Amino acid sequence: MRRLLAYEWGKLFHLPALWVFLGLCLAFNGLLLGSVTPGDQAFFHQTSQAAETLGVRVGADFVAGLSQLPQTEERDLLLQAVAGLENTFEAYDTDELANFYQSVIEGDLLAQRWLAWKYDLLQGRVEHLADTGAALDLYAGPATHGSHQFLFNTLIRAVVTEGILAGVLSTIWLTGCEGVWRTGGQLCVTRTGRKLWRVKLLAALGADLLLYALLALATLGAYFLLLDYGGLWASSVSSQFNYYSEMFYIRPYLTWGDFTVGQYLAATLAGGGALTAVFTLLAGALGLLTGHAYAAAIGVVLFCTLSVGAASGLATAGWWTAYLLANFLPVNLWLSLSAWFTEMGLYGAVPWQETAGLAVSLALTGGAALWALGRFHRKDVA
Repeated sequence: MRRLLAYEWGKLFHLPALWVFLGLCLAFNGLLLGSVTPGDQAFFHQTSQAAETLGVRVGADFVAGLSQLPQTEERDLLLQAVAGLENTFEAYDTDELANFYQSVIEGDLLAQRWLAWKYDLLQGRVEHLADTGAALDLYAGPATHGSHQFLFNTLIRAVVTEGILAGVLSTIWLTGCEGVWRTGGQLCVTRTGRKLWRVKLLAALGADLLLYALLALATLGAYFLLLDYGGLWASSVSSQFNYYSEMFYIRPYLTWGDFTVGQYLAATLAGGGALTAVFTLLAGALGLLTGHAYAAAIGVVLFCTLSVGAASGLATAGWWTAYLLANFLPVNLWLSLSAWFTEMGLYGAVPWQETAGLAVSLALTGGAALWALGRFHRKDVA
C-alpha cells in the first residue's frame, strides 16, 4: 500500500502544471497581502505590545497603564478607543435578532419558529459572555473588524478555495490519468489492478490536505510576519470591537463556544481542511462513476452552480424552511465561512451549523466515494 501511494503521489507531484497552479495561487495571495499598509503594521505592533504588557482585558488598570506608554499616534488612537468601555453583553437581548429575521421570512411559520428557537438558545450564550466579560477583551481595538474580515473572509477564504481547486484537480487527474495514457484496461484485467483506484482516492485525499496545509502555512505565515498578533492570540473573538453584519443588520460576534483568536483561527483552518476533503471525495466519486476527467470536472461545477442557484431560488420564492436546509450544502458552507461558529443569521439553522454541515457532507461524499469504488470494481471498463 505504501509503495503504491508513493507511486501515485510521484505521478501527481511531478506534474509541472500542479506547481504552476500553486505558484499562481501564492502570487494571488501575495497581491491580497499587498493591501496591508505600513500604518496597519504600526497600529498592530502598538496594540500587540500593549496587550503583552497590560493583558487583553480592558479596564481601569489597562487604560491607566496604556496612558503611561510612550506617546505615539497609534497609542493615542487606541487610548481613545478603549476609554469608557462597558460590558455590552449585559444588556443585549437576542429577541432583537429573532424579531428582525422573523420579519424577513414572514409567511413561513415553520422557518420563523425554527429561528425563534435558535435565538432563544443564543440568549444563554449572551448571558455567559456577559458573565465572562468577553466584550471587554481588546482583540485588535478599532482595527478589529477590518482585520478579522480580511483574515477570515478574504485571506482564509482564498486559501480554502485554492485548496478545494487543488484537491479537485488532483483527484480528477489521478482517477483519470490511466484513461489518458490508455493503461486503464491493462490495470483492470485483474481484481488487484482495479483496487489501485482505492489507492488513487487515498492519495488524492492526502495530497489535497498537504497542498491545503502548504498554501495556508505560506500565506498566513506571510500575513503574521506583516501584522504582529503576538499579544492578541488570547483575546476573545466576541470582543465588542468585533461584529457581524448580514442584510445591513449589525450584531455582536456571538459564537456558540468560547473562542480566543488563536482557537478561532485553528478551528476555522480545521473546518477548511474538512471542506476541501468533501470536494475531493465528491470529485473522486464523480471521476469513478463517469470514467472521464472532463465529465467529472463538469459534474463538480454543476453541483456548485446548482447548490448556489437552488438556495437563491428558494429565498426568492419565500420557501425559507427549504432555504435553511439548503445552507447545509458544502458550497453554502463555503459562502458562510467568515461567520463559522457564530449564529450566522439566515445561513445558520441550528447551533454549530458549519460543524454539523461538514460532518454530514463528509459522511455523504465518503459514502458516495465508497459506493463508486464498489461499482467500479464490478463494471466492465474495456
